[in-house]
Amino acid sequence: MAENQLTPGDDRIRTVARDDDWTSLFARAVDDLTRIVHSEFRLLVAGMKTVLDEEIDRVLAFLVTGVLMMVGALCMIAAIIMFLHEFLLLPWWQSFGITALAMFAIAVVIRAMASRRPASPAIT
Repeated sequence: MAENQLTPGDDRIRTVARDDDWTSLFARAVDDLTRIVHSEFRLLVAGMKTVLDEEIDRVLAFLVTGVLMMVGALCMIAAIIMFLHEFLLLPWWQSFGITALAMFAIAVVIRAMASRRPASPAIT
């Protein structure tokens, strides 16, 4: 029976198994960490794509709204000029002049109202 027992110095099988366990454990830990990093990177890219798409939509909506407002303002100015020319029987140059002076006056009033607004507090 004594011949079937292994002495601690001859325990090569357990030593090799223990070394294999550490290397496989380390390999699995590195593999898990790389998978986590890749998953986090994919989540970051997906989140950034969503935010970027929303910002692009917002900017495009702002630009389209601005263009439509400018076209509407031009049509309003043309209507005012036509009204002055057709119904008040003013010559074209007077119709354009009156419209330009009215727009200038509106701009001055808006500028005066904007300058009265208190300045935002300075960041210290």
